[in-house]
Amino acid sequence: MLLQLKSIDYTPPNFTHRLLTDISFSLAAGECVTLTGITGAGKSTLLRLLNRLSEPTSGQILLNGDDYRSISPVTLRQRVMLVSQTPQLLGMNVREALAYPLQLRSLGAAEIKQRVLTVADQFEIPTDWFDRNHLQLSVGQKQLVSIARGVITQPQVLLLDEPIASLDTIAAERVLTTINTICRSQNIGMIVVNHQLELAARFSDRLLYLHDGKLLIDKSSASVDWQNLHQQIRESEDRAISEWD
Repeated sequence: MLLQLKSIDYTPPNFTHRLLTDISFSLAAGECVTLTGITGAGKSTLLRLLNRLSEPTSGQILLNGDDYRSISPVTLRQRVMLVSQTPQLLGMNVREALAYPLQLRSLGAAEIKQRVLTVADQFEIPTDWFDRNHLQLSVGQKQLVSIARGVITQPQVLLLDEPIASLDTIAAERVLTTINTICRSQNIGMIVVNHQLELAARFSDRLLYLHDGKLLIDKSSASVDWQNLHQQIRESEDRAISEWD
């Protein structure tokens, strides 16, 4: 198994409230998993643990059978790539942003150029974007570049935090199709935070549903009652809003 979580609990430093409780699941190579739940359920927190930006309070995470704690954070983040929901180009133009993670791996200039052109073609990123900086791109365009930058490194695990939130339906379907094709062809395991359940039903093999830091559903997409789940999430969100009012 590519990735395994065993009884993960997480309480942030100086907190008394546990954000994740007894989380256990596995991810296979080439598998596409949707992670969903209402705001505050613990989705982004879980992705941070998987990218080792935070450490679990208890439990164990394994990558290819190796304990996360035995892998240096730098090495692990090359193998487990997180694309956050707030895209950043780090002061670079598009070409530089796509090439940068490959330069960190000391790839040759010719290979970097070819891989940049390949991933741009896969995600339909026009070459006339290459010299644009973040001020010259829309949020959706920056999101697309950020996803391509995550894929270009060919990680073992790809974590995507709401990658299609700023894309229209047609663009979202196109991006999810591209990501799925790449992940399956390269045996990349993928976890996607996604609230658009109609797309999740079509573009994922499995569903993980978090609620109040607990994993309530871990099922194959084919066995999920998507309509009931949508209603359940909407009712939970309505209750959360009413509690804040």
